[in-house]
Amino acid sequence: MPRHIPRVSPAVTGLIAMGGAVGAGTRWAALTLGPSTTFPWSVLLVNLAGCAILGVLVGRGVHHNARLLIGTGFCGGLTTFSTFTVEAAQLMRTDHLGIAAAYLAASVVGGLVCFDRARALTAEAPT
Repeated sequence: MPRHIPRVSPAVTGLIAMGGAVGAGTRWAALTLGPSTTFPWSVLLVNLAGCAILGVLVGRGVHHNARLLIGTGFCGGLTTFSTFTVEAAQLMRTDHLGIAAAYLAASVVGGLVCFDRARALTAEAPT
């Protein structure tokens, strides 16, 4: 049975697009201005920042529209799984296996830790 796909209003699409444009611009600036080293620090930084921002959104239980603007839009534009994958593959292809392993671990474990700590630190106390 086909899954029902809800209709999305133009206003919601606009929120997501606005957030995505700002997030992608922020990522571009970070990647352009960041250091040029073997270890992809700039990609790691934007991805960890995105995880932390999502943790704050979940921890604070923000309104649905704010989650769309900031979470889906901004964080979706800011973070980059595809660049993470390309960077890791390039490190492995050029025999930087130790750096690749550190990058993979820092990205995955670091992302989970950033999300969890940001969520826990900003969670609203039960009333």
